[in-house]
Amino acid sequence: MEHSAWFHRSFEPHHEGPGLILLGAGVGLLTGLGAVLFHYLIAGIHNAAILGNFGIAQNAREHTPVSPWGAWIILVPVIGALLVTVLVRNFAPEAQGAGVSQVLRAVHADRGHMRPVIAIIRPVATAITIGTGGSAGREGPAMQFGAAIGALVGHLFRVPDHRRIHLLGCGVGAGIAAVFNAPLGGWFLAMEVIVPDWRPWTILSTLVATASASWVTQEVFGSGHLFAHAHISHWNGSLMLPTFAVVGSLMALMSLGFIRLMDRVDAYSRKHLKNPYARHMSGMLLVGILLYITSRLTGHYYLIGGSYAGISGILLNQMHWPLLLLLLLALKAIATSLTIGTGGSGGIFSPSLFMGAALGSCLGMLLEPIIGVPHLAALFALCGMAGMVAATTGALLSAPVMVVELTGNYHVLLPAMVTALTAFAVRRVFLQDSIYTLPLHREGLPVPENHYIVEEKMDDK
Repeated sequence: MEHSAWFHRSFEPHHEGPGLILLGAGVGLLTGLGAVLFHYLIAGIHNAAILGNFGIAQNAREHTPVSPWGAWIILVPVIGALLVTVLVRNFAPEAQGAGVSQVLRAVHADRGHMRPVIAIIRPVATAITIGTGGSAGREGPAMQFGAAIGALVGHLFRVPDHRRIHLLGCGVGAGIAAVFNAPLGGWFLAMEVIVPDWRPWTILSTLVATASASWVTQEVFGSGHLFAHAHISHWNGSLMLPTFAVVGSLMALMSLGFIRLMDRVDAYSRKHLKNPYARHMSGMLLVGILLYITSRLTGHYYLIGGSYAGISGILLNQMHWPLLLLLLLALKAIATSLTIGTGGSGGIFSPSLFMGAALGSCLGMLLEPIIGVPHLAALFALCGMAGMVAATTGALLSAPVMVVELTGNYHVLLPAMVTALTAFAVRRVFLQDSIYTLPLHREGLPVPENHYIVEEKMDDK
């Protein structure tokens, strides 16, 4: 009892620091463990549903072998859609979608409260979606179940509302840090998208959460980068930096198209297919058809999950046909919109990375003989990844940082930053909402993008 009383007193302003550090570390460790189980759950479902074997071994950075089901693979995503809809309808409606929008709703409308069941149903629903061939990332759901863990920890220790919101941010940052092995990028994303509080102890405890989550996953999977390290020649920054502003502008236009496509698919499917089972199963039938067509044309299932192997292939200049890259870009946007927009569970961060890499590589191939710089396609692919993510998600600070963490290409941080800030600014000119806040505005919840304001009740006295 004495220990409990001391711990609750630690949340008074003059004792706030140690308590927040401990809670942030706890949220990070639990989220990291959850991310490990999440990885193996996806692998097990993927191996059984796509490859017809049982096991939890999977290297997400390698292409999925051709399925023994042949053309019948078209029906695998449909079966997954049925199971996901059963889970969502009966246990947790919040488990569908990209994940971050639901966290923002909890922050801005529910005082940081989230149902604990989300920490279980969300990873299961996403594992089924991705494991059965859905085109979505695992980072969005990881952020949401990390936030649910943060909300649960906040409830158990009876912290004030603003600190429970902060713990949600710790879970969000820890989720993306664990999945991507990007502790700094995860911290930036949590601070700029979720936590409207930049006081020192908040910053430190959130960083402890992301570092703790990354430490757990590194102990299990190793400390390597998620994507391939791109080989890039030296470039003249003073002459080429304006070029990256142009790249950023093109990424902004592509992100506008992707955001609108996601929004239209969601609205159209809800209007014309009232039954949630018919809606999601129809969408995933189309995804299954796209999977089969893509595998027949290219020999790989580029659209499954976050397309990690495809991103690495682009960075290594293994895809030399601009038209093929543009085709895969369009198919990825369509497949992801169908997967999530009709009721699936998954993130849009990884698909955005793939689309940005594809368009950036195309631009590099076209400009390489003009500028006379070798390996320009890989450089533009990296910057395109940062620009597309920044414009689509509103993660202006974290996008370039995360791209260099994901690949180890730290020397491209400057052009990636120029691309990201330009893409973000141009998208904001035409659309004030990110892909996370637009659905909330459609529901009548005015959630601001990148809410940095610290309210008076959150100020230390």
